[in-house]
Amino acid sequence: MPVALLPVALNLIPVPAYIGPGAGFALGGSFLFALAGIALAAVALLAYPVRVTLRSVRGRKRRGKARVRRVVVLGLDGLDPVLARQWMDEGHLPHLARIRHEGTFRPLGTTWPAMSPVGWSTFATGVDASGHNIFDFLSRDRQTHLPVLSSTRVKTHLKRRKLGPIPLPSTEHPFELLRRSKPFWKTCAESGVASSILRIPITFPPDRFGGKQLSAMCVPDLRGTQGTFTHFTEPGEDHRGRTTGGERRTLEAAGENRWLGELPGPDRSDGTGPVTVPVEVTVDPAGPSASFDLGGERFTLGPDAYSDWIPVAFKDGRRTAHGICRVRVTTFSPRFSFYVTPLNIDPQKPAMPISNPPQFSVALSRLQGRFATLGLAEDTWALNERVIDEQAFLDQAYAIHAERERQFFHALDRQPDGVVSVVFDATDRIQHMFFRYLDPDHPANAGKDTAIHRNAVFDLYRRADDLVGRTRKKLGKNDALLIVSDHGFKQFQRGVNLNAWFRRHGYLYLKSDPVEGPLPLIPTGRRFEVGDVDWARTRAYTNGLAGFYLNIEGREQNGCVPPGEATALKRELINRLRGLPDPERGGEAITELWASEDVYPGPYRENGPDVIVGYKPGYRADWDAAVGAVTDQIVSDNTRSWSGDHCMDPRQVPGVVFSTIAFENTRPSLVDMAPSVLDLLGLKAPRHMTGSSIFSNEAAAEAGEAVS
Repeated sequence: MPVALLPVALNLIPVPAYIGPGAGFALGGSFLFALAGIALAAVALLAYPVRVTLRSVRGRKRRGKARVRRVVVLGLDGLDPVLARQWMDEGHLPHLARIRHEGTFRPLGTTWPAMSPVGWSTFATGVDASGHNIFDFLSRDRQTHLPVLSSTRVKTHLKRRKLGPIPLPSTEHPFELLRRSKPFWKTCAESGVASSILRIPITFPPDRFGGKQLSAMCVPDLRGTQGTFTHFTEPGEDHRGRTTGGERRTLEAAGENRWLGELPGPDRSDGTGPVTVPVEVTVDPAGPSASFDLGGERFTLGPDAYSDWIPVAFKDGRRTAHGICRVRVTTFSPRFSFYVTPLNIDPQKPAMPISNPPQFSVALSRLQGRFATLGLAEDTWALNERVIDEQAFLDQAYAIHAERERQFFHALDRQPDGVVSVVFDATDRIQHMFFRYLDPDHPANAGKDTAIHRNAVFDLYRRADDLVGRTRKKLGKNDALLIVSDHGFKQFQRGVNLNAWFRRHGYLYLKSDPVEGPLPLIPTGRRFEVGDVDWARTRAYTNGLAGFYLNIEGREQNGCVPPGEATALKRELINRLRGLPDPERGGEAITELWASEDVYPGPYRENGPDVIVGYKPGYRADWDAAVGAVTDQIVSDNTRSWSGDHCMDPRQVPGVVFSTIAFENTRPSLVDMAPSVLDLLGLKAPRHMTGSSIFSNEAAAEAGEAVS
């Protein structure tokens, strides 16, 4: 039976790094995938001696003299060089300080733009965005102008094999990875070098290569979105329906202190709505405690505690989709309520491959227990909407962090050579949500705690330092350790809506706008969606966080800018927007802008924004502009818990690189990391890579010339 792909509505969630459009879900794929996985495992076992021999022969032919036996890359997403240096100097980060003293520490040049999907794709491939085709979290559909997920898309037709009339289990993935170019781990595999690649962003669907990989950012939840929570409450204030980051549901009374509800899962194949499983809760107010029966799984929770991962099966006819979730009571009184995390794909029974080889996630889950598989597993929107509080978010983030540590150390213990590379997300997610604590005047502090968790970011860096120390204890004398972040962090206090600016200055029109005369004001709090825009008159527009697009004739549907006028229009807009003032606060909101042809030399340049916007630290595209919406307010306060960011002028938010092997390069960049890993292993960087090894004398000389 073919795997049924379920259509998923666009998830218009304006979160900068971690929530975007849904990408679809293969309901019922678990059984066929399991059969295929068993067959693949049997073939792999029989072929193992041959593969080891061939890999050894290829490795001897292709490898030069390796500098080290093993390269360990510890990715700490978002670790900031300014904060790291400050706390090292104050003696709070002894393990990082030791590497700085014995090896090398440098700020690490980030990407244009400075965001995780772009940065980690550059880290993997050694090319910029125009070489790997990932420019943002979101891109735009040229036909509809709607924002779409930039990294993956659903395949419209899957190839099916048959044995006579009998359909065979298929291992073809229902999603397509839109990242182009070749990551360094494939180069390693081609040369017989072992690799374990754990949770590096933009690796879904997983790469097929001769190593191990666990996918990360953009793995969807079981509903086909980038993460949709569910919040249940007693009857009272009406919170039902869809919110920005999740779904609110009202419980039904079934006796004293007993409540019934339904947890929504993936959509039914006939389009009649989601498959659901029943939830029954009995509350003991005196405890207080709550006893749950969720789809047949029973557990009891007190206050301020998460459940373990709960397996949940959603059945639609003969098809079953397996997910996992965690539950937390949010209030016992005056009205009982509880939160359910997004439904992660069950790693023990995955409905589609989330690892390479496909059975790797199954084996890891059975060995260590179930773990988060959602690409963006820390639920930032549940905290943004105050469904959970700061402590609940920290508990969740550090639980996921602990899972990642177990996976990382498991790989370190079992792979003595080659490359082991992992990315930890807590350093990014916690800074996003707690950076406001570092500035008493941040607009997001209004009405929120400013004391209890004031040391959350400081504690985060100390935990990261402790992880570095425990990692070094696992290393041998022939191992090299690189600690890398893709960008740094700054305050995000004010949001900029370029669509509002475009409309006010005659570059964008709504369908309701008159052909002549002044444009009517948009009421405060009102916004217009992409479908309200008059594209036949609109010359420039934005979505995502990187920059903006021109509505070019022949490229976009209803494009009105002649291609021959595009360059002049870019220059006009760059000159007008550079130094964009903030009338309320004074000063500027935008420091610089770059035309795509000035920063992107690669073959995929046309797929990215026409202009990259460098916001001044403290500013970023606002929540409405990120999804292409139009408001009347050009610059406004950011009052959400998401209070720190990096989608700003890339020159102001470098990442970090620490190396246990000293190097002389004074201006290393993310694009240099892939060739540097290969260089340490004695492998020549492929010709497509534009970066250079930071350990080469040539790279150091070039950096010295650039500095002078």
